[in-house]
Amino acid sequence: MASGRDSSSSDEQETSLYTSDGDKRIYHRHSNHQIQKLEAYFKECPHPDDLQQLKLGEELKLKQKQIKFWFQNKRTQAKVQNEKADNASLRTENMKIRRENEAMQEALNTVTCPPCGGPHPEQVDRKLYFQNLSENNAYLREERDKLSILVYKTEGHPKPIVNALAYLHGPSLHASTSNNPHVTYGTSSNHLVEPPSLLRELYLREHISFAQPPQPRQLQCSPPLSNMEKVMMTEAMVAAVTEVITLIQTEEPMWIKSSIDSRLVIDQENYEKKFTKNSYFKTRIESSKEIAVIPLDAKNLVNMLLDTEKWASLFSTIVSKAKTIHVLESSKLMYEQLHILSPLLPPREFMILRCCQQLEEGLWVIADVSYHQVAFEFEFGTPACYKRPSGFLIQAMPNGHSKVTWMEHVEVNDKVRAHRIYRDLLCGGFGYGARRWTATLERMCERLSLYSVSDFPTTDDPGVVKTINGRRRLMDLGERMLKNFAWILNMPEKSDFSQQSATNSSGVNISVRVNKEAGQPVGLIVCACSSLCLPLAPLQVYNFLKNLEVRHQWDVLCHASPVTEVARFVTGANNKNCVNILQPSSAAEGGDLMIIQDSFIDALGGMVVYAPVDLSTAHAAVSGNVNPSDIPILPSGFVISRDGRPSATAELDGGCDNCKTLLTVAFQILVTGPTIYEELQMDKWTTSVDTLISSTITKVKAMLNCHDGQ
Repeated sequence: MASGRDSSSSDEQETSLYTSDGDKRIYHRHSNHQIQKLEAYFKECPHPDDLQQLKLGEELKLKQKQIKFWFQNKRTQAKVQNEKADNASLRTENMKIRRENEAMQEALNTVTCPPCGGPHPEQVDRKLYFQNLSENNAYLREERDKLSILVYKTEGHPKPIVNALAYLHGPSLHASTSNNPHVTYGTSSNHLVEPPSLLRELYLREHISFAQPPQPRQLQCSPPLSNMEKVMMTEAMVAAVTEVITLIQTEEPMWIKSSIDSRLVIDQENYEKKFTKNSYFKTRIESSKEIAVIPLDAKNLVNMLLDTEKWASLFSTIVSKAKTIHVLESSKLMYEQLHILSPLLPPREFMILRCCQQLEEGLWVIADVSYHQVAFEFEFGTPACYKRPSGFLIQAMPNGHSKVTWMEHVEVNDKVRAHRIYRDLLCGGFGYGARRWTATLERMCERLSLYSVSDFPTTDDPGVVKTINGRRRLMDLGERMLKNFAWILNMPEKSDFSQQSATNSSGVNISVRVNKEAGQPVGLIVCACSSLCLPLAPLQVYNFLKNLEVRHQWDVLCHASPVTEVARFVTGANNKNCVNILQPSSAAEGGDLMIIQDSFIDALGGMVVYAPVDLSTAHAAVSGNVNPSDIPILPSGFVISRDGRPSATAELDGGCDNCKTLLTVAFQILVTGPTIYEELQMDKWTTSVDTLISSTITKVKAMLNCHDGQ
């Protein structure tokens, strides 16, 4: 009978729609091709919006309602299946815990004091007693494993020469030992048996040279690690390294092309067959792999990626915070906060283990994996993201270059929905995917190589800057501007002065902070930020913002005066990436204003960041009379990004009718200096800054012929 059909089969094969009278259902059975396409899309985006549903319906020749109901049914089916699996897992775990409790209770009732054979310790001493037993057991196991290796060597067995990369993969990838009859894997006493976890760690210490991370002082709030925790972290790190190498070296069927765009993503079915994973939330999986050639020596690159401060500085437009919590012998535990593009997106927080291993001459692997324990919850609450084993393979190449294969694999809590204008960007994998990391790394390494030049490149226009040291100081100042601008997009210390702007649907977010640190003006600073979508390609928007001929029409710093460029220095292979000094004509006629600007464009978008300075400060910045880090500067600017839709991913300059740009505008204003703030009228200042940013957006949209509703 129809009522006895398997509900899961019904959900996949057909979509039901009520008739107008609401009494009967009309069933539309889907073809195998439609089902396969819908299933593939569901894996990457379980909650498509109306536009995605409409586009998918046009492709599959289905109505939008059919697409909508199919996804609703599929989500319900997946929820039921997940609940069944969770219940079964919980029952098994409950039974296991019950048996362990019974065994421990029996052990407590019969335990005796080993030295004297007396009665078991009192109840108050049991916790300490078992903690000491656990630590002693961990120590004894480690000593046993060391002795096992020592005995193996002293008994005259030939020391096996095993390629470390193949060893981490396991027996199936030992191509380098396949021709050696003395090096095989099996259970015979004459063969090398794959060691247990601790023995594997000792083997790795002996056969692989570890790149040691820096040794900073531990944070005062970080509790000491017990031996058991160190053992657990070591085992988690070894497993992560093994998985990262396996995934990076494996192609199809583990990696497939996304059904939404052409990027490489992990096929989750094949992944789960090879690696058993427990999901930490009702998740959306983000995965990607990208290969890039970086203009930096491999050893220097490895050292920069392992140094927490250099890591945050190298990826300052992505990493807003990074701290080393604990340093272990071959890895470290670190906290990082990632944030991009707009205050409409919440930051992502991770507590990760990071390990670096040199696999062979000129080849390194760096692996990351999330590691959450109760002892570390002082940093942040319940995480919204969990990093599965991810990382990068770094291979030395001629001419001081490095080949980097970057892999990201992250679980994201699907209950935390992204803002509607950024949903495609995040679900499509362009938000925090491997391509964003490699594009940023490539751009920053190009910048570093041009920073160290001994003479002005032919692409530069030194202008008022007369020395190469002045060029370096200006690049330092520009980099600090970019870092500070990326930091304010997180809207730290956000106040309650949030207002809605009448000029755009995204609204204006306002943050107020009191600054006392060097490098920024001391006093009360108001920051206003807004994000919107423009129906233009990113390169078109970038070129418009860099166009000095029209800048005075939208930039209030120009006071409606034309702008000229008095110095320009290229910071990358793309000549559009540069730091420059601008001078409004009012300054040339006796005014006191200069504008320092740093800007870049890469594969996914760009930034245009600028700050006003007086003539004396601009002179000090390039003359060397003061340290650039001590110059107080307050940057404002724009973040330009693709919207993540498949039609907009071919080229930066578009070439299609549906290309769109996500634009974030942020201004910082010093309200008052280091004085008392009680008498300030905050409503007045927040209204003023809201009006300023709203009018700028209105002018930019009008000049780009972008109107509301486009």
